Amino acid sequence: MVNNLRISVWVALLTAFMLTGAICNPNGDGTDNGGGDDNGTIDGNGGTDGNGDAGGNGPVNLIEVPDPLSGDNPRYPLAGAGVPTAGQSVTDSAFGIPQTRVVQTEGLRHEYSRLDPFNSDGTLILLLHTSTGEWRVYRTQSVPYDQDGNLVHTLDLAEPRWDPNDANLIWGLRDFQIVTVNVQTGNETVAKDFTQDATIAPILTANPDLYRITMKDEGEASTDKRYWAFMLQGTAEDFRPRYLITWDRQEDHVLGTWSIPLDESRIDWVGMSPLGNWVVIGADWDNGGGKSGMVIADREFSQFHQIDYDAGHSDVGLDSEGNEVIVLQSNRTDSVDMLPLSPNTRPVDTGESYAGTGRAQVIRLFYDSTSPLSLNSGIHISCNAPGWCVISTFTEPDLPEQNWLDRTITLVRLDPSHPRVFYLAKVHGTAGAYWEETQASITHDGSRVVWSTNWNQNVGQERSGSCNWRSGRSNRFD
Repeated sequence: MVNNLRISVWVALLTAFMLTGAICNPNGDGTDNGGGDDNGTIDGNGGTDGNGDAGGNGPVNLIEVPDPLSGDNPRYPLAGAGVPTAGQSVTDSAFGIPQTRVVQTEGLRHEYSRLDPFNSDGTLILLLHTSTGEWRVYRTQSVPYDQDGNLVHTLDLAEPRWDPNDANLIWGLRDFQIVTVNVQTGNETVAKDFTQDATIAPILTANPDLYRITMKDEGEASTDKRYWAFMLQGTAEDFRPRYLITWDRQEDHVLGTWSIPLDESRIDWVGMSPLGNWVVIGADWDNGGGKSGMVIADREFSQFHQIDYDAGHSDVGLDSEGNEVIVLQSNRTDSVDMLPLSPNTRPVDTGESYAGTGRAQVIRLFYDSTSPLSLNSGIHISCNAPGWCVISTFTEPDLPEQNWLDRTITLVRLDPSHPRVFYLAKVHGTAGAYWEETQASITHDGSRVVWSTNWNQNVGQERSGSCNWRSGRSNRFD
């Protein structure tokens, strides 16, 4: 089976890396659909590689990391490059792929690694102006994206997410409502008002301090937007989450509610798995009731299952076989691990074997302060493209680049039997504040990667923007 991607990269000072024209999986189900044809082009229709089979040895034009489970791999130190002007490309000397700066406004960037900022056909991008909190939708047919005439719409919504099919539709939250907005016309539709729901309205009446539904910015609905999971948050008890609820949009039915005990309420975020089979709960390591770390629950909240002791940086996705997984940073194993979203998955503690746990070790992070090869970067994870994952790093001021992963973005093939890792890009940025973190995001079709960088300028002032890398050639991932 084959998944083919073409890569281009984007950075917003916002930088983006763009995998141009690449389609991981046009059906969106996580399975390999071919994509090569007899002419060597990418069509995504299940063709062969020209030799009568659907095989392949890996991404063309990308360098594979020899041993991702070792702290010692070939290093490609960052080479200095001048700050690109808006719309300008700078070729990454390490890997030969150009990066393009795609915005001109400082502080205008994508939201987070987990979330795909591009619409379903890549013609629009949703960006956040960090100093004002304003959501802006721009056309992408020309760079910089935020040039005069490219602004399409501004949004007054919380947690906006693109529709998987309608290129002009964004979903978002407002108080207790789920709202859709057509960004071309401005027309708003209330998809669900929980104040009018027979199950939720009595809860709101009994708890008048409750003021919103939220996924706490990091969760998402199922990919098809059928299943949703939310916290009900109030002002009492230090704004802690008070209830979790699930809703089936197709049936307009609340499937489950859970009144959260105080000692089990240290929950950071909540969302649905991509296929809607599980509620995914990211909780603190010391949360009570056996619900600490990464926890999954059925849609009715009749069973909860801990799959990891911690809930560090992570993202849900589909592996190369179409199974629901979460890729996460495990503090206990000092690794990035891939875990099936399954009640058969078990946590692993420091020094324990992975055997029988269901999980796979993807990258050893090698945080070892006594070693000259110790990793000096933090990471973020993006699994928006079925079968693929991007792991990006951010480095704080005055820390040297010494581990192979420092100041590097990698692409991961989510093969549960043998995950493979490829060098993708170098990071021309230093994170002195939150919005300066790289937080690279891969698009749902695997055609682009976008991240933020300050190009090592004005560090700590959160004036980062976005870049985009356009390869100018096909990088094929088989």
